[in-house]
Amino acid sequence: MVRRQTYINKIRELGYTFKHERKRIFLWRKGMHFISVPKSELLEEDFVKSTLRQAGLTDEDIQAFIRCAHS
Repeated sequence: MVRRQTYINKIRELGYTFKHERKRIFLWRKGMHFISVPKSELLEEDFVKSTLRQAGLTDEDIQAFIRCAHS
């Protein structure tokens, strides 16, 4: 599990900006690509891996981020 704020800091580094708040999600955008971030405090690692891969990070960068997020 990865803290939501840690994940948001990472997608901010990648150039995503906050767009909308919905009932259960925060919507972040970079160009025409959107990421829906759940409002729950902890995010599943599979969700984090999938969305960061779509954002353009390599598998090595994603694993390094998850390791740092756990420490």
